[in-house]
Amino acid sequence: MYDMSELTTIFTPIRYLVSKLHLKMPWTYEEVVAELETEDWKPHGEVAPVGHNPWPGMRYKVLRPREENKKLVAISRYFNSLKFKQQVVDWMYDNYPGTDVAWGMDRDTMFRQSQTHIEFTRDMPGFVNALHTDYRKLIATGMVYFSNHDTEDLSSYFYKSENRDEPVRMTTEFGDGWWHQNGNYTWHEGWNRTDQVRYSGLLGLTIYTSDAPVWPGQN
Repeated sequence: MYDMSELTTIFTPIRYLVSKLHLKMPWTYEEVVAELETEDWKPHGEVAPVGHNPWPGMRYKVLRPREENKKLVAISRYFNSLKFKQQVVDWMYDNYPGTDVAWGMDRDTMFRQSQTHIEFTRDMPGFVNALHTDYRKLIATGMVYFSNHDTEDLSSYFYKSENRDEPVRMTTEFGDGWWHQNGNYTWHEGWNRTDQVRYSGLLGLTIYTSDAPVWPGQN
C-alpha cells in the first residue's frame, strides 16, 4: 500500500522568498535509503528536459520509483498531490508579498496553472552545483535531504546576490530541506564534500504550459 497519509511538511520562514522545510515521515533514514539504493538511477542528462548534463558521473535521477519501493512511491505521490501543491501555493501567497505581481497570477490561477513534482537525486562525492538562480519556468524549487546528520559538507547555501551576500545555510538532518520562490534575491549553491553518496529529493513548482492554438487564417 502506498500510504502518504502520515506525510506532512512543516515550513519555517527564513527571509523573503526563502524558507526551510521539514518532511515528517513514519520511516527511518535506514528504511528510506535501503529503497533508494535499489533504484535504477539514470544520468541527469537522460532525464533533463533539454538533454544537457553539466555533471557527468556526478548526478543521477529517478523520476518514477520502482513499484516495490512503497515508501518512495508514497513520497512521490505526496509531492505530486494537489494537497501539497495547495500548501505551497498558499504558503507563498501568505508569506512572500508580491507573488501575484511577480508571476501575474492570483493564488487560484497559480494553483490551476502549475504542477509540483519530485526528482529523487543521487549526488556522488565531489558533486558541486555552482552558484545560480533558477530558470524562469520554475516558479519555485525545494529540496529534501535523505541524510542522517547535519553537516555543511552536504548542504545548500542561499544568498541575496551573486556576491554571496548574507549567506544562509540549510540543515541536512533526515527530512530537513528548503523551499524558495525563484527571484533575483535567491542565489544558491550546494555540494557533496563527503566521501559518501548524497541522497535527496529535488522539488519543483512548474508553470504548466501547452502549445497555443492556431486559428484558421491566423498568420
